[in-house]
Parts: sequence; C-alpha cells; structure tokens
Amino acid sequence: MIVKNKRKLPDELNKKLIASYIFFGMFIVFSLIAVIDMSRETELVVSEYSRGLDIVFAIDVSRSMDIDDAKTGETVSRLQRGLSIIKESASVVSGARFAAVIGRGRGYLAVPLVYNSEAAINFMESIDVSSMTGRGTNLEALVETAAEVFLASSAARKVIILVSDGESHYGVLRNAVNRCVKEGIIITAITMGSDEGRTVPSGGMQSSASVSRRDAAVMRNITERTGGLYIDGRRDDASSVLTSYLNSHNHEKNPSDRENNSKSQRTLFIVLAVIAYGAYKFIPRLSIEKRVSLVSLAVIVFFLSSCSEGRLLLLEANYLISRGRYDEAIVPSQKALNYENAAPYAEYSLGLTFHSLDDDKAALQRYGNSQKILNNISVNEHRELRYRNYYNSGIIYFDEGNFNSAAEAFREALRIDPKKMEAKRNLEISLISIQVETDRKNKTETRNETKEFIFDYLKQHEQQQWKSREWIPEEQYTGPDY
Repeated sequence: MIVKNKRKLPDELNKKLIASYIFFGMFIVFSLIAVIDMSRETELVVSEYSRGLDIVFAIDVSRSMDIDDAKTGETVSRLQRGLSIIKESASVVSGARFAAVIGRGRGYLAVPLVYNSEAAINFMESIDVSSMTGRGTNLEALVETAAEVFLASSAARKVIILVSDGESHYGVLRNAVNRCVKEGIIITAITMGSDEGRTVPSGGMQSSASVSRRDAAVMRNITERTGGLYIDGRRDDASSVLTSYLNSHNHEKNPSDRENNSKSQRTLFIVLAVIAYGAYKFIPRLSIEKRVSLVSLAVIVFFLSSCSEGRLLLLEANYLISRGRYDEAIVPSQKALNYENAAPYAEYSLGLTFHSLDDDKAALQRYGNSQKILNNISVNEHRELRYRNYYNSGIIYFDEGNFNSAAEAFREALRIDPKKMEAKRNLEISLISIQVETDRKNKTETRNETKEFIFDYLKQHEQQQWKSREWIPEEQYTGPDY
C-alpha cells in the first residue's frame, strides 16, 4: 500500500496529464491530415492551372475560299462551310476565351480575346472574301497574327483553329509553325475544298482562270507538328468533332467542389494542429480558469476557420491578380460569390480582373454589382470598398471620354471619403474636361465663320495682287517665270 501511494499522482495533476495526452494525439492526427491534404492539393494545382482554354479562329478570306466545293452535292463555299463549323462549336464550348483573326496577304486581328463567344460569332456573320483586299494568300502572316493574340502570362491552353484550303502563295508557313511549337500553341486545321479543285472566281483581278485545290498535306503537317487535330471540312460531323476536341482540353477548367475546398480544409487542420500542440504544452501549467479560456479560444478559432473559405478564395484571387494571372483569378473570385460576407469583395475582384483584361464594360458591371450588395448593408461598413467601387468606375468612364459619368463617380467616392486627394484631383480634371468639351462644341460654328472670313480676305488680297501686276511693264517684273 505504501508503494502504491507513492506512485499515485494527485487528481488535479492526473487530469492535466490526461488532457495533455489527448491534445497531443489531436495534434498528431490534425498534422497528418494537413500533410496528406497538402500532397493532394499539390497535384491538383498542377492540373488545374495547366487548364483553361484560349481559342483563336484564324480564317483565310482569300478568293479561293469563295469556291463552291466545300460539300459534295451542295452549293456552299469553302468560307461559308468553315464559318458554320466554327460558329457551331463556339456556341457550345463554355468557359473559354475566343478571338478571331482574318487574313489574305496579311493577318488582321478582328476580335481580341473575350470570354463571351457572341462577339466572335457576330463578327463571323459578316465575313466574306471581300473583307480584305489584296492578291494571293499568306498563311504565315495569318498564323503569326493569331499567335500574337495569346497572353504570355496566361497558363491557359492555347489553340489556333485554322480555317483554310491550305494554299499559300507568300511567306514561309514553317516559320510561323516553329514559333507555335516553341510557345506551346496548338494548331487545329479545318481543311476546306476538294482534291479535284475548281476554278477560282476571277473577281475582275486576273485575266486567266486558275484552279484551286486543297492542300491537305500542308494542313496535316501543321497539326502533327503542333499536336493539333486535322479535320476534313467536308465531313458532316466536322463541327461535333471540333466541339469534342475543344471540350477535351477544357474539361478540367472547373474542378469539383471537393477539390476546390482542399485549400480551406488544409488551413483548418493546420490551425487545429497548432492549437492542439499549444494546449498539449501549456495545459499542465495552467489553472482551471485559464484552461477554460484556452478551450473557449480554441472553439472560437475553430468556428472562424470553418467560415473563412470565402476569404481564402479572395486571397487566392488577389495573389493571382498580383502575379498578372488574370484569367486564372476569375475562377476563385466567382466561387467566392457564394459566400455572403465575401460576395461584394468578390465582385470588386472580378471588376479589377476584367479591367486588367481590357474588358471595361464587364468591369463596370462588376463594380456596380458590388455596390448593389453594399447598399443592403449599413453605410458605416466596408467604406473603403464603397470608395473603390466608385473611384475605379470613374477611372474607366474618364478613359472612355464619358466625363460627366466620371465626375459623378468621383463625387460619390468623395461623399464616402472626403479626404481622398486622388478623387479630388480626378474630379477637378473631369470638370475641366467637361468645360473644354463644351467650349469646343460652342466654338465650332465660330471657327467655321472665321475660316470663311480668312478665305474671303485671302481671295480679295490675291485678286488685288494680280490686278497690280497687270500694270507692271514686263521688263520691270522680276518674279519667277512659271
């Protein structure tokens, strides 16, 4: 009995040790979960950010594309058939950015990269072989122009959809293909026309008729070198083949909710592991009151961690914006819209992103959406965000030359924070611009009258000069003889 009493610990110390062991076990468990989740997330980030899709439609509008041999038994031109294929695919593929380039003797960017496919589709509705002038076809210039559309900072998959019969009279197509191989740009070729060929419509530009045939070998070589897909434009299922191909490159653009929550879960378990370790180290030294406070703190941190997913998504979006990866920042910002406390900041983040992508119309809409959400909250909350919504809107309006709207936006920003000097200066500049524009309009008529007066004066002066010269003897006139 005496030995047993010596080994028996006091009840208070025994409870502390049991609690300490429990927290140490919790620390081990949470740490293991965080490490496992981190390894899974590393694999996810590599796959997620290697996806996304930027598509540039490179359309050959040379006169040979006006030949009606695109489909057997139908009177449809090569250009019409090619446009119908890519329009159908563009209307189905979602989550991608689209651009359009046309070319004949040179390449021309018609529609820059935008998330809305309607802009590219609407442009295609108006294309024909008269969209560009010139003689011959330069596929090198067309592909080079398409390659220049892509953003070097973007991690999205880059794909050029080349619509052509493969005939090229100028340039060295191999040079443009080499560039695409070097920059990781995929070229998918939709080959138009027939192997037999037909006479090229003269269009009043050449006296002798010539026959144009599709050059399938050239188009296949392009796709094989860049890892693209060769599509025969005469196939009935050409559009569905193209759509399936593009979707195959875009299927990882929107990962599942479970995968996207991995970062927030990892952070939660790291926080819990730290708390458990701290409890393991300090609980044996604390009194009962301090232990209760520590447990309360752990509960509060646990609650805040479980509700911080929206904020974590915004932090991710802000990081991507700061790195210039604007297209990738859209995904976490859109997901943050699902969280009430993060929604106004997510709209603002999308506004910044679209403005950086030169889509000012979408940026203004996002700033407006953020402000609408804030209107349902007390005016004393989120004052800086309210200010930024109006201030950034004013910047866009001013760049567009809409000085009245810019001035109104800067006024609203100053109502929220009258101390901001940047808003005051921009308001003054906007008001001055309005006055200058008004004065310019008012002086237009005055300037026209002044020009007429000066013209009449010069005319009369010239007539008087000729009259005086008529009375000068020829031997005394020393002016130039012409």
